[in-house]
This record gives sequence, C-alpha cells and structure tokens, in this order.
Amino acid sequence: MAKIWRYGMILFLICGFLLHREEDMVNAMMDTPYIVLDLVTTLILSSCLWGGFLNIIEKTGFMNYFAFLLKPILHFIYGDILESEKVYSYISSNVVANLLGLGTLATLSGIKAFRRLHELNPHPSYPSKAMLTLVIMNTAGLCLFPSSMIMLRRQFGSTSLYEFYPYMLIISITIIIIGLMIQRVIDHE
Repeated sequence: MAKIWRYGMILFLICGFLLHREEDMVNAMMDTPYIVLDLVTTLILSSCLWGGFLNIIEKTGFMNYFAFLLKPILHFIYGDILESEKVYSYISSNVVANLLGLGTLATLSGIKAFRRLHELNPHPSYPSKAMLTLVIMNTAGLCLFPSSMIMLRRQFGSTSLYEFYPYMLIISITIIIIGLMIQRVIDHE
C-alpha cells in the first residue's frame, strides 16, 4: 500500500507539472490541513454528542428496555451463547451503538463482546459461530441513524442529507442476511 501511495504521488506530481497546474497543487496542499481539521472536529464532536446520548440511555435504564426488545432477535441470530449475562450486555450495547451510528463506541463494546466470546469458545484455535456472527453484524454497518454520515454530508454541502438512507438500509440488511446464510452453510459446529 505504501508503494502505491508513493508512486501515485509521484505520478500525480508529474501530471500536475506537465499540465501546468502548479498553483492548484500548492493551493490544495495549503487547504488540506484546514479541511482535515474541520472533518476531524466534526467527527469528534458528533461522537461526543451521540456518546453522551448513549451514556444517558445507559444511566436512565433505557438500555435495559432496548436490550429486552432486542433479546428475541439477538437470540435468533446468536443462539444460546446469549445465556451468559456479560456476553448479552456487551452484544446488546454493541447493537444499540451500531443502530445509533456510533461506530467508535460500537467498536469498544464489540471488542469486549468478542473477548468474552473468545473466553467461552470451546475451541480457541478457531473462532466460534457466535464470534463470526458478531464480525458479520459489525461489518454490515446496519444503523437506523447514521449520524457520522449525515454530519459528513452536511459538512461537505450536500443538498440532500438523507438521500442515501434507503440504499444504506437495503445494502446493510442484504449483507447481514447473505453473510449469516453463508456462515450457517459453511459452519459445521
């Protein structure tokens, strides 16, 4: 990847000089730090806002209601491994964080759930069915409120902030269904 980046930069610089676009290249290099700073600031503040909402949900006890509502669905997807209360709390908080579009916070609870699933894995040399299911569910990126995507689209001046939403839902659900079907066919536990 480093070689691709290096040779790509050399190629782009040569093309820029050959097309006499030196001024545009310098302007782009000077503007990039400000664009990156704005982007990072927006993403961090968005994560803080939604992370605060997630903490409020947990402190007020609404997480228990969400977990109760999600239990039949998660039991259908993950199976009997959810009988462990620690695993269930990590997986349910991971699902709620994903549904709210809190990627970083969902990653933390996903890592905790994965570690707990690994501890319960009877064959530690390869991942269990529940571990693979967790990876599939997190990779699909299903969320009901994609806050990071909406913030990015707003920052870059999109006139239709929510136009991607139906496509995102269809693609995420399709990936989950196909991924779980393939996993169930391949898995011989």
